[in-house]
Amino acid sequence: MKDLIINSQYPCLKLQSKGIIRFLPLSEILYLKSVGNYTCIIMKDPFKYTMPKTLQSFETQLGNHFFRCHKSYLINTVFICEINMRNRYILLTTGEKIPFSRNKSKILEKKMEIQTSLNYQL
Repeated sequence: MKDLIINSQYPCLKLQSKGIIRFLPLSEILYLKSVGNYTCIIMKDPFKYTMPKTLQSFETQLGNHFFRCHKSYLINTVFICEINMRNRYILLTTGEKIPFSRNKSKILEKKMEIQTSLNYQL
């Protein structure tokens, strides 16, 4: 992995491995998951990529739409459809449940308030 390509229309993450360069649109990345010193990048389509980099190295490169909700997860907040505060998980639009740390709950709630324009309480 080398860097983040910022283009006004299509920001991408540039991945370089074994002589292959891939450009992953940020809008297609669901989340990143830490597996030791490797990071799995989970895409909207059924593909996933494993890179020999830590989650922290990706966290510093990705923009405001990504949030470190847990020590092992960095999620794209665009795909959040529900936050379950009682059971501490985030439901993505794909139906996947991602855990979040107790100490991240207030930060997550505040971040989502900033990103959403309408706020209704049921």
